[in-house]
Amino acid sequence: MEWSNKYNSFNSDKGLVYYENYKQIVKWMDGDPYLPPPVECNLDPIAKCNLNCYFCITQRYLKHNRREIGKMAELPENYVHDLIDFLDDWGVRGLCISGGGEPSLYPNLELVIAHAVGTRMDVSLVTNATKIIPSSMYCKWVALSVDSADKETYKKVKGVDRFDDVIFNIQRLANMKRGTWARVNLCFKFLILPENCHQIYEACKLAKELGVQHFHARPVDFERKDIKNNRKLEFDIKRIGEQFAKCHELEDENFKVFTITHKFDQSFHVKHDFEQCLATPLVIPILSDGNAYYCVDKKMENKFKLGSCYPDPARILEWWGSDRHRGLVKSVNIDKCSRCTWSVYNSQVENVVLKDSMDVSFP
Repeated sequence: MEWSNKYNSFNSDKGLVYYENYKQIVKWMDGDPYLPPPVECNLDPIAKCNLNCYFCITQRYLKHNRREIGKMAELPENYVHDLIDFLDDWGVRGLCISGGGEPSLYPNLELVIAHAVGTRMDVSLVTNATKIIPSSMYCKWVALSVDSADKETYKKVKGVDRFDDVIFNIQRLANMKRGTWARVNLCFKFLILPENCHQIYEACKLAKELGVQHFHARPVDFERKDIKNNRKLEFDIKRIGEQFAKCHELEDENFKVFTITHKFDQSFHVKHDFEQCLATPLVIPILSDGNAYYCVDKKMENKFKLGSCYPDPARILEWWGSDRHRGLVKSVNIDKCSRCTWSVYNSQVENVVLKDSMDVSFP
């Protein structure tokens, strides 16, 4: 069991609400000139981090090849405000502020979030919780990447001793939510690693005690070619499953558990249940170098750079949906991809639009 209620933001079946986007993407791939604006922008305003996670998917350009970032490792604040206004006018519905590292290190992130929540877009934040951002209370959700249940494990997986600070900050956020009308959902994120796979249940208990609304656990993808010392990991699946079951027993009306495994095979290894990469136009990743990239799984890879968004965000309209964009989608070799963030969405495009396996014209 991954969740007790299938109507949740972690269930990839929600991709079916983008059916009209799927249809137009397929038409565009067949030569139609119109590609709808993306549903979401994934914005990384800064390439900097205060932790040292060995499994980090951005380590290639944060630690090992800093020169790849180019001259800009941080987007100017006035530009970010202009970008947000452009995205809103363009019709983008969601803005996820994450980071090519840690977004809370971005100067004046407080004001950026405040500006964004004043638009028609829903806003979210992914953070390591080493710093409190009060305006995040106005976000739709805040993902808090903790990945441990105690100080010792935290230091092993994060590379620094900040566990007490993080737990204190999460409790502060939970108290802030209780003391206001804030709609934000706080989510304690737990990436399953060899060092912490024995304490999933303990982390879940901690999350509930802290007062967050969600606990989210999923396996790490350590098979990515851009991660140092990448390899297949072998987990005790039975033991993890037993912990998952205990975590779900902690659920109540104020605390929900999500144990996400559907993007992996039964051994938590990478799988691809689709043949074509067709869902990426649902999201536009914009990074601290002022460029947009093809996919959130292909950040800072020159081969997958869609085009420049800087200094004028309207430049996006020059290449979004272009022949080059279409050619890039067609060129992707699925066999060379790691765990696909949009795997279920890609499968939906193939089975619901291309094959119409669900006979969508009949209720």
